[in-house]
Amino acid sequence: MLVDLHVHAIGHDDRKHNLDNLIPYLEKAKTMNIKEIGFADHDRYFDILNLNLYEDLQKLYPEIKINVGLEVDYFPDKIFEITKIINKFDFDYIIGSVHYIDEWMFDSDKQKQGFLEKDIDEVYKQYLSRIVGAAQTGLFPLIGHLDLIKIFGFKPTKNISETFLEAIKLIQKTGVVIELNTNGWYKPVNELYPSEELIKLCFNYNIPITLSSDAHQAEHVGRDVDKALNLAKKCGYKKIATFANKKVNFVNI
Repeated sequence: MLVDLHVHAIGHDDRKHNLDNLIPYLEKAKTMNIKEIGFADHDRYFDILNLNLYEDLQKLYPEIKINVGLEVDYFPDKIFEITKIINKFDFDYIIGSVHYIDEWMFDSDKQKQGFLEKDIDEVYKQYLSRIVGAAQTGLFPLIGHLDLIKIFGFKPTKNISETFLEAIKLIQKTGVVIELNTNGWYKPVNELYPSEELIKLCFNYNIPITLSSDAHQAEHVGRDVDKALNLAKKCGYKKIATFANKKVNFVNI
């Protein structure tokens, strides 16, 4: 079964949140044989979202289950603010993502110079401490793009499994799901988030997975999720996670 649980209806606030702009996402989902879709716009746009639209959209497309989520930037010192925003709506799930190390938005093209100015192993250490911190809050049943820090191709001096091992052990204890995010194949690193090596490590530690495209426009819905699913099978997975009413469900693949 194919799902896509990380879709941005308004991208980076470059279109209105209305039915006319949502319908192309569902039309694309139909062509990609997506059975469940999850809209999870960035939390910074929460105030311009009309989340009740998804009830109308579901009536138009009863054959595709529509989930309503939110992608939230995790900051260790903003738990109160994060809790407040995720309680404003009855979300099916929340994606916890790390795009910042302090004030540095490391996945921004405009700020990638930062990788050349810092010790790369320390960068990974700081990033992973935030990923683990997000998982341990209990606020995020789904962790976004586990190894986003590699976006521009900067890798740690140690191998990936060794670098991520302690973080994976801690994440395993939280019960969170990680996504296989195909958007990484379209970034400079040209690699799935997370890499095959990390997927195998997650499987070895019984960390559940789901599928996502991280689509910021309708034509990218479901992009390569079938490819990601095949990779998951290769690594040993037999189930993927889906969400509804704040509960995780598992389906056979």
